[in-house]
Amino acid sequence: MATSTRRQGFPFGSVLFSLSLAAVFGYYAHGVHAASRGVTDWLLILPAAGIGITALLVVVGTNVIDWYRQKDAATPDDPALPAVLFMGLLALYVAMIPVIGFDLGSLLFLCLALYLQGEKRWWVILGFGLVVSTTIVLLFIELLGIRLPTLLL
Repeated sequence: MATSTRRQGFPFGSVLFSLSLAAVFGYYAHGVHAASRGVTDWLLILPAAGIGITALLVVVGTNVIDWYRQKDAATPDDPALPAVLFMGLLALYVAMIPVIGFDLGSLLFLCLALYLQGEKRWWVILGFGLVVSTTIVLLFIELLGIRLPTLLL
């Protein structure tokens, strides 16, 4: 079976669907939090929504990075695109910290940044992201005593 050499366009459908679903997750979690009578009402909903939003943002990030890699293989003479993608990833990280927390946001950012830099082994990406984000969050919370908006830790 031969592989197709045709270049694919930007995956607008996949990206917009994933972002829309993440927005629905966020809207539902916000509604549950606003209507809750106490911690027991939202204790299981908000972490699940945060994890769902994080997973959907990983899907969006990998789709955009895969599109970039396919585009880059066809036209390797554009050195500015990786920097623009990384700046967009950084802006997304900063914007999503209040929504998904510093812990999941850092994990998402580190995993996508490694993937953007070309790391292919999923266990290295996930392991590095977990170790570094957990260490940083615990360092800020326990050692420095700084309150962070976290979801899991």
